[in-house]
Amino acid sequence: MTYPKVELHCHMDGAIPYRLFVKYCREDGMVPQDMSDEDWIRKHVMTETMTLSECMGEFAILTGILQSEERLEELTYELLKDMYAYGTRLAELRFSPQSHQNDHMTMDQAVQAVLRGRKKAMAELPDMVSGILLCMMNLGLNLGTMENNKYTVELAAKYKNDGVVGIDLAGDETATPIESYAPLFQYAKDLGVNYTIHAGEAGPASNVAFAISQGGKRIGHGIHSIEDEKVVQRLVDNNVLLEVSVTSNYFSRCVDSIDSHPIRKLWDKGVMININTDDPGLMGIDLQHEYDLIQKHFGFTEKEFILSNLYSARNSFCPDRGKIIESLTKAFRECQ
Repeated sequence: MTYPKVELHCHMDGAIPYRLFVKYCREDGMVPQDMSDEDWIRKHVMTETMTLSECMGEFAILTGILQSEERLEELTYELLKDMYAYGTRLAELRFSPQSHQNDHMTMDQAVQAVLRGRKKAMAELPDMVSGILLCMMNLGLNLGTMENNKYTVELAAKYKNDGVVGIDLAGDETATPIESYAPLFQYAKDLGVNYTIHAGEAGPASNVAFAISQGGKRIGHGIHSIEDEKVVQRLVDNNVLLEVSVTSNYFSRCVDSIDSHPIRKLWDKGVMININTDDPGLMGIDLQHEYDLIQKHFGFTEKEFILSNLYSARNSFCPDRGKIIESLTKAFRECQ
């Protein structure tokens, strides 16, 4: 059965299509003259697990080649077109404006560039729904990101009628206690900005409990909630959606193996799940790969996949999500 897929957790830097990755790296003189495109790509696609902090280091390479307005605009445009070609009809892309701030580009200009790319893609894809999330960063309080994080919330409020649909707290969950960011979530509430929070990815179930306490209806990853039945029940009782990325959780050593991932246990306990790629370019995957993996290892049925997408569409921050919800509701009713 054909049905629209919904992806809410995709980091733009980590999702750069290989054709753009090679193009930018060659323009910047990073690729040895005698190295083929294929070998360069192979060199930078993850094949082994590493800690979340080490993954952040690999991610920094991708961010480093996206330090211009032209590239950010082109990436957004090309990525949305690729996602559409793969069957995604509702997509939220996220990126950190402060990670693209440099001598010739402000955080504001970075957001504008991404929105231009989105606008161009949407003009060509009339039945696609999309939105942009701006990421605050947890990199350690000593790195001076709190001022930039506050400004990220303000940018989300400034551009919320132009395609920015909310914010996220991303980065290294273990760098600083996420409770430190509570004032920023309150600030987002005051400005009418939606938010999701990375919690329970590398950190404990208590981080998920904190994220729930902030009143958000979505949590990035959240898989370590499985360690505390009370936290799992709070997810169910509060109708919180987990944005789950199985391959990413394995590569970043947040689970010991694919088979030990708690996605099936959480689903069976009544937790709403959204299936995502997280950083598909970095990890050499696409969304279909994740569906195939989850079907093979955890026995998800077509009807469960449709229901997962329906949950996801209902919890999307995109204001025009209604047509996707309607389509998925119809698909769910018709699926045997």
